[in-house]
Amino acid sequence: MSKLLTISSTAIAILLTAAAGTQPAKTSLLPDSQLTAITSEASGALAKDTIIALGHLHRVHASPGFHQAAEYIADRARDYGLEEVHIESFPADGKTTYNSFKAYLGWEPKSGVLTELGESPQVIADFSKMPVALADYSNDADVTTDLIDVGAGTSEKDYAGKDVKGRIVLAGGNVAAVHHEAVDQRGAAGVLSYQPNQVTGWSGDYPDLVRWGHLSPYNTANKFAFMISLRKARELQARLNHGEIIKLHAEVSAQMKPTNFEVVTGIIRGTDPAAGEIVYSCHLCHQKPGANDNASGAATILEDARILARLIREKKLPRPKRNIRFLWPPEIAGTMCYFARHADEVAKMVAVIHMDMVGGDPKLTHAIFHLTRTPASLPSFTNDVAAVFGSYVYDGARRAAMDGDFTNANISTEGSKEMMLADFHDFTMGSDHDVYQEGSFHVPAIYMNDWPDVFIHTNGDVPANMDATKLQRVAVIGASSGYFMASAGEAEAKILMGEVFARGGERQSQALRRAFAESDILKGLNIIKQSTEQERSALDSIKSLDPQSKTTSDRVEDLKQRLSMREAEAFMALRDIHGADAIHEGPKLLQVYKRNPKVLGGMDIYYYDYIKDHVPEAPNSAAPAPPLDGTLAYEALNLVDGKRNVSDIHHVLTGAYGPVEIKKLVDYLKLLERAGVVTLAERTSAK
Repeated sequence: MSKLLTISSTAIAILLTAAAGTQPAKTSLLPDSQLTAITSEASGALAKDTIIALGHLHRVHASPGFHQAAEYIADRARDYGLEEVHIESFPADGKTTYNSFKAYLGWEPKSGVLTELGESPQVIADFSKMPVALADYSNDADVTTDLIDVGAGTSEKDYAGKDVKGRIVLAGGNVAAVHHEAVDQRGAAGVLSYQPNQVTGWSGDYPDLVRWGHLSPYNTANKFAFMISLRKARELQARLNHGEIIKLHAEVSAQMKPTNFEVVTGIIRGTDPAAGEIVYSCHLCHQKPGANDNASGAATILEDARILARLIREKKLPRPKRNIRFLWPPEIAGTMCYFARHADEVAKMVAVIHMDMVGGDPKLTHAIFHLTRTPASLPSFTNDVAAVFGSYVYDGARRAAMDGDFTNANISTEGSKEMMLADFHDFTMGSDHDVYQEGSFHVPAIYMNDWPDVFIHTNGDVPANMDATKLQRVAVIGASSGYFMASAGEAEAKILMGEVFARGGERQSQALRRAFAESDILKGLNIIKQSTEQERSALDSIKSLDPQSKTTSDRVEDLKQRLSMREAEAFMALRDIHGADAIHEGPKLLQVYKRNPKVLGGMDIYYYDYIKDHVPEAPNSAAPAPPLDGTLAYEALNLVDGKRNVSDIHHVLTGAYGPVEIKKLVDYLKLLERAGVVTLAERTSAK
């Protein structure tokens, strides 16, 4: 029998120790009685009720609408039995810094109406009827002027031969960029925007949607911008193209002003505060109605709070040993504020369950629900905890739809009976999980999210698009995962390491297939090596659940050795295919960078660009464009640890994310050095 078969048998043996009696357990990680208690208590209908309530509020960061939402959540959290529920305030004043984030101003909108003048005046946009009609961070205005079409409106060529001074520009580009070019640079009176939604396979299919727009929250000289649909914009463009003069009156009562970011928090106390905390996170903000994004996430972690608090109070679930903390912040900015004030809490965070868009009915929104893995810089057992409970829910939904077996279907009386359109997905960015998993904090996340959603960030993101059954299923995944991690000790760690090891074998096999597809054996070998390192680190992370146990540590180390055997066999298979007897690597870049401990957090925090604000610019020149962006930039910084050299970082990035130009990585690290984020720790010539 081969070593690989022997290892698989060992993994299976470990998993089988979880089963009791003759019937297989529903999952390996929770006793059936506890899982049944959670599924029986979960209510997608209650979660949808919360979405409906939040959908009445325009929940912009640091605004009156957000404050109303925070008060609503805090009241419900108290009603549901969370302890220490309160709303924390953090200055949103345009100057206070929270680690690598600089606060922007709050916004108080009261009214905004754009009217076309003429014999029969017509209202084009009205904030009171549709809050997305007025772009965030617009200011007071009372202007009567002409409309002029500038196309996209984001570059100099869009304004060639056009006098926009004192006029309102009709533009389809990013509304903040248009405002900068038209208003700040050329003296336009304001903007009428038909900025499109995020790109999906359905882009352009919904011409009556109105996009939620934002001007810069740092620019106190903002004028105003109104938002209209693509259909309305095309109508106005056609009239302008025929030589018609369109005269508009813009009247706005709105002010950017110092106020506060607010974060709602509450807790379920564990039996051992020293064991750390499990966190439930979301973001409470966004436009009215903002149902899927993100009233759904806010409502579902509230439902998990209700489920767990009630079951623990009624002794249907033993009180877990770890605290369970719930946070409802404004997106990313609020999380950064909270982390800056509560560094002691962050140090105790074992894992986070983050929900951002979790309720969309795929028949309406075209959404696929994703359980998203941690980044390559932070391998974790959390991925397999999510996989265990996600598989339980997905399989129960599938059996109900295909076989009529509703045993584990988790169906709401107010929802659908469809199979769950869902998957397990590689790391993606775009929400507060980016803050938790950033290299300064290292809190692994179970990230639950819908994508695509054709209504995101528009007036069409309404509660009617939400499916109570889907909300209930997500609540079950969240409550089960969080409760397991909050309760886990030596016995649970033993079962979990079997899951991580067994599922890790599947991931290593996938990596091996990728390696076989590479024509360059060095690239293939690196894929295998990085995959193995990921699995070793994931096993190591289990120690955080039982840090004092030598038994747990020894078991983890044994399984890590078995991973090395898998890796050796994969190397041999790849070498056999390529017929390579000797492998000669090229020169390595041995420079080692370390983080500046005074700069905690990411570089791109909502509206704030740390690098742009800290790299000196030449006179009359723009800030340098970063050589890397998105996930690669985020991960490059995450991997700076004072130990890895540049080649090491490059190997991790290419092994996980595909080709990365080494020069771009080097240039990005040098840019971070110029910004004071990293320093060169060791100067060694390349070999």
